[in-house]
Amino acid sequence: MRDTSILHAIQAWTAREPDTRVLSCGDISLTRKELTTSMESAAARLVAEGVRPGDRVGVLGGLSVDWAIAALGAIRAGAVLCPLNERHKEIELGEVYRKLGPTVVVAAEGNREVAESACKEVDEPPLILVSEGLLSVDVAGRLPSPSSDPSDAVCIIPTSGSTGAPKGVVYTHESLLGAFFEWTLQEPKLTGSRTLNVSSMSFAAGLLNGFLAPLVLGGSIVMLPKWDPQVAMSLIESEGITSTAGTTIFFEQMAALPSFAGTDLSSLEVVFIGGNPVTRELIEAWSGKDVGLRQAYGLTESLSMVSFPTVELSIRKPESVGFGGILTRVEIRDADGTQCPAGTPGEIWISGPGIAQGYWEDEVQTAHTFGGGWLRTGDVGVKDDEGAIRVVGRTKDVIISGGMNIYAAELERTVLELPEVLEVAVIGVSDDEFGEAPAVLVRIAGDLTARHIVDHCRSRLSNYKAPRYVVFLDSPLPRTASMKIDKRGLRTEYAAIPENHDRFGTDTSV
Repeated sequence: MRDTSILHAIQAWTAREPDTRVLSCGDISLTRKELTTSMESAAARLVAEGVRPGDRVGVLGGLSVDWAIAALGAIRAGAVLCPLNERHKEIELGEVYRKLGPTVVVAAEGNREVAESACKEVDEPPLILVSEGLLSVDVAGRLPSPSSDPSDAVCIIPTSGSTGAPKGVVYTHESLLGAFFEWTLQEPKLTGSRTLNVSSMSFAAGLLNGFLAPLVLGGSIVMLPKWDPQVAMSLIESEGITSTAGTTIFFEQMAALPSFAGTDLSSLEVVFIGGNPVTRELIEAWSGKDVGLRQAYGLTESLSMVSFPTVELSIRKPESVGFGGILTRVEIRDADGTQCPAGTPGEIWISGPGIAQGYWEDEVQTAHTFGGGWLRTGDVGVKDDEGAIRVVGRTKDVIISGGMNIYAAELERTVLELPEVLEVAVIGVSDDEFGEAPAVLVRIAGDLTARHIVDHCRSRLSNYKAPRYVVFLDSPLPRTASMKIDKRGLRTEYAAIPENHDRFGTDTSV
């Protein structure tokens, strides 16, 4: 791949369809020409503020047209876009600042305070701009030529490993274009699709799958800033949505609505789900509306979607995530790196055009995870005799709650900050609202209430990471022969926590 970038594709579609509506959010709607003009203006503002090619520019806020313009402006200015999690608190955001070193952070007005307070412990803090006023300053100046080097970085998506420490996954123009092209080989209807984006732009699913991919492939985007199953269904019907993706629980919530049966969802042609197990009942419920749900597999390091089944396979084998990509190879390997035979579980390894370049300024971890041209996912899968892949577990200790990754190690470290805590383990338990939720198993010395633990976690971390359950133990946590906490045994022993313990909600009440 030579002399091209995602900007070339966006500009080419603008030249061909300048008046086509391309981005909608609430009562705001932009044509391709309007979006491109705004992108150029945002880029000029960033350049005037000192941004140079290769600098990092963070964007912080919920789904909005302003967020989209700021992000595209950063890319057009030759900077590396860093989408920041709008749920982060000061400490979390400060860690990301120190890791990625953004020159500028463009924050929504509602996130401005935390964006500024996160600068306190940063040696070289970023300049904070407000996204709503980014285009209010008339800037005259010369923009750098759009990137034409496919190896240039487009974005760094902050993530955390099983340690909970922040990392940055780097995507180039080449990796994005390669992935988007491969998707159209496997599902041609993604070209020119009208996409409903319900995912935060701070994650690969929202930024890459739900925003940049439709722009590059000649499609359009409708944003839903706050999840509401009824609103989502209404948008699908009124906007003629042809493609969407989301965590399994979202589609369960829509199917459970009384209005589900009477809503016209016939425009939907491509629907991907994931994040939590998919039941045959859910697939059948949507099949009754002539909509095929397909369980996709991927992770932040692989553009969040490297394999997905046909509709036929998803109905026949609901647990399957397909056979890999047309160009992407997915193999199941044992601890020695040898391919496993059909029916034998092993680690999922991936090699293909859409794999990330590596981790930002972390050669050791990049070599460990991406070495030899293969992404070692840390997920456990198995292939059947047909070659269909099923994901059976995670070697990484991650809880997926409402599509959000919650790293047990991060939550455990936060609970251990309390002096009364002797030891703690965090496990995932089933949850009707989010599919899975974190439960804290803790042994203490002294006086400490469940409320105190939850409030402490909420003061330090994003609210969605706070425990939904707290269980006090009288005996030491079980250990393996290597003295690691026996998480597998705990998950089995305490699987019934939701049935006999109070659940903490998303606010301050139980």
